[in-house]
Amino acid sequence: MSHADPAPMTPLHSNTASRPGSLQRVCATVALFLLPFPALNFGVSFTLADMFLVTAVLLNATRWVGLQAFQVPFLMALPLFVISTLLDPDGGLIELVQVLYIWGFVLPFGWTAFTGLSIRRIVTIVLASAVTNAMVGVGQGTGYLPELGNQHIIDVGGGFSRGAGLSLKCNSLVMSLTPCIVLIPLLGRMLTRVATLLAVILGLLAAVSKALIFAVPGILWYLWHEPCRRQVATLLVALGLGWAVAFDGATGVVDIWYDFGDLVSKRWDKLENSIDERVELIHISLGYAPEALLLGYGPAGTHVRVSAMTTNTVHVYYLGVILAGGLPAGMLTFLGMGMIVVGLWRGGGRHVALYVVVHLLALSVMTALLVSFQALPFLIGGAVLARLNSAPAPKAQRDVLSDSPMVSDWSLDWTGQP
Repeated sequence: MSHADPAPMTPLHSNTASRPGSLQRVCATVALFLLPFPALNFGVSFTLADMFLVTAVLLNATRWVGLQAFQVPFLMALPLFVISTLLDPDGGLIELVQVLYIWGFVLPFGWTAFTGLSIRRIVTIVLASAVTNAMVGVGQGTGYLPELGNQHIIDVGGGFSRGAGLSLKCNSLVMSLTPCIVLIPLLGRMLTRVATLLAVILGLLAAVSKALIFAVPGILWYLWHEPCRRQVATLLVALGLGWAVAFDGATGVVDIWYDFGDLVSKRWDKLENSIDERVELIHISLGYAPEALLLGYGPAGTHVRVSAMTTNTVHVYYLGVILAGGLPAGMLTFLGMGMIVVGLWRGGGRHVALYVVVHLLALSVMTALLVSFQALPFLIGGAVLARLNSAPAPKAQRDVLSDSPMVSDWSLDWTGQP
């Protein structure tokens, strides 16, 4: 089997000349690791990761000069978002630049940054980033690490606080960690999978967010596909009991269980109020929707209208997109996202397709933010789909992406690198 790179879709030069350089791969790697960390920003929505993302895209731009099918809906939606923002009396130059960056650069072209990275590297970096984010969240929740930037760590009693990790808020941390669970089966060693799963679960629990319910399908899917599920379950329980006993003695298990149970009860008691608030926000948003059949209110205008009576904005990403850009822009955006999922599934990239699907599920309780971390799974999915479309993947690679439940041999890879 040849280990040469597959030919790009529309090459400007020879294969050798068109390969991404080491600088491009370094920038792409750093961007991939930092994108889930929007707390590392410059006081605006342009984060530290965006510097590397833009550089990686520009350095790799000549390798992908032809349009992918999923790009077309994103680009068609862009003028509608821009016009809606320009007509928004509550908006300004900052909102316009943010709209141009997210809807005109990140979603349509951000995926090109990662086409030179192997699946092995992408999965490893994404999960390493998730573990880092989760551990920072645990550190904040237990009081060992401070809040960052404009974060606000909330003491919820029982010795617990709500940690946001390197995300903006607790819900953002949950949204970032949730889809990563379905990538864990792509790790080759059982102990590595167990350690990663344990770290991600602890990060989810540290957020103390009701949105973690959307992580349950991914966890169940992972356990169903884990051939060593009994060993994994036993090891997780043993680690939990051992940690409790080591730090708090024999009574530590009971104390932790009681404190955490009390915390869950308090959060559950607030569930009805939370649901009522979100239903009210949805009702208000739907009331404005008939006026957004062509153009939207812009990001700032949407926030002003929805929060006028509730001091909050709609916590449904899809409604937020429609109100900001209009119904046609929203439908085009969702079409592009759907095309990525369908293309990955049909092309054999089923693990990555599920990764994007779970992210779409987690987005349902998120505000539509003009920050690039919300788009990361679409960028990864677009990069993988583009490589599947440019040249058929080897059979072993297709097995890794679709039917093979675990990966024990990472030597085969699109870029020909182990």
